Amino acid sequence: MKKNFKRGEVAVKQLAVVGALLVLMIFGLVATAGPVELKFVTPAWQPDTVKAVKAIVADWNKAHPDIQVKIIWQAWENLDDYLLTSFQGGQAPDIFHEDSVMCYEYGHMGYAAPLNNYLSKETLNDIPQKYWDGVSDSDGSIYGIPFLQETQVIFYNKALFAEAGIDVPEDGMITWDQLREFAKKLTKRDANGNVTTWGLLAPLEQRLWWCLVRENDGHVLKQHDDGTWHVEIDDNAKQAIQFYTDLVTVDKVMPQDVVSYDFMNLLQGFLNEKYAMISFGCWVRSWIKRLGRGKIDWGMLEVKGPKQTVTAADPQAVAVYAKSPHKAEAFQFIQYFTNTENSARIAHADWLFPVRKSALQLPEFQTEEDQWNVAYQWLPYAQDVKAHMFGFLSWEWQSFVPQLELVILGKEDLETALKDATIQGNQFLKRMGLQ
Repeated sequence: MKKNFKRGEVAVKQLAVVGALLVLMIFGLVATAGPVELKFVTPAWQPDTVKAVKAIVADWNKAHPDIQVKIIWQAWENLDDYLLTSFQGGQAPDIFHEDSVMCYEYGHMGYAAPLNNYLSKETLNDIPQKYWDGVSDSDGSIYGIPFLQETQVIFYNKALFAEAGIDVPEDGMITWDQLREFAKKLTKRDANGNVTTWGLLAPLEQRLWWCLVRENDGHVLKQHDDGTWHVEIDDNAKQAIQFYTDLVTVDKVMPQDVVSYDFMNLLQGFLNEKYAMISFGCWVRSWIKRLGRGKIDWGMLEVKGPKQTVTAADPQAVAVYAKSPHKAEAFQFIQYFTNTENSARIAHADWLFPVRKSALQLPEFQTEEDQWNVAYQWLPYAQDVKAHMFGFLSWEWQSFVPQLELVILGKEDLETALKDATIQGNQFLKRMGLQ
């Protein structure tokens, strides 16, 4: 018995030594592993927005030494190319900030991770369903957390309006006919007939024309019961598109510059009275204030439609890379990044609005200063005017918009252009596998 006891004692000692070695090895591995590093790409570019994003990430990194976030800055115009190249190379950032429609598309392609299992009821209930729909697939998979929205408005020069004898409705809402009438009164020409002030500039890229289509209850794209997509331009859509193109080709109150424009030149044109009205997102208030330096008295209008009123929301969201080895940690960060306090902080810095109901209740979004209250009052009309179709942006800019450009440039009549847009558009959708 004693001999057996000694054997047991030796065995226990051996186990103790092995256990101690294992503990040392484990702690050694933990010590050498270091914190998780998450790469986060964002197209934030306005100076105050960049500061806000940096501050939020710094606060996170200080509070979470085991999960560190590194910011990668990308310009909006390069973001899609950067992400696609990164996805295809398998070296994409763990987290990306994008248009909501692109979060959905990247999810459809297998590049964005479904977040359903991570999202709390509080988050789901605090964000309107229309914005969840924008980042969701038909099977209900959610590929991003929406956090920013805007209202598209018509900025106008109050001095030029007064000079033309135009009275603006108290609520700032104008009809299609009023928009045309105002633009005609505001357009000025010199003795040789050359335009010195254009009544309106509404760039194609800013999608006022899509708002008009929606306001007239029109449809350009239609999804059939079998799930296929088709270009089917109904009469209401044709009427809305004609109204827009006629401003250039018939009424001659809007220049062909709508096809391609430089943002800073557009702003300077508004400040220097080259354009009496410009259509843009409400965030442009920041640049009018910064560059105008109080020298221009300006206001905002909203165009109301014959059947409904629609303004482009252009929602933005953040998503997680599907192949990230740290998806759980990435979600922790985007949940923090888009919470009530931080989404409000970013939105206000970017002169946009948060999508969270709790954040929208904050007083800074309803103050009269810088006309926040004016842009805020039109949020009930805000929606993403882009169709929830995979490949929408590719179809829009490679197939449909080029036909509108031909009309605007006087190279084709609208009827022919829309027929070509239908034929070529359906061929395009078929090549994309949508038919």
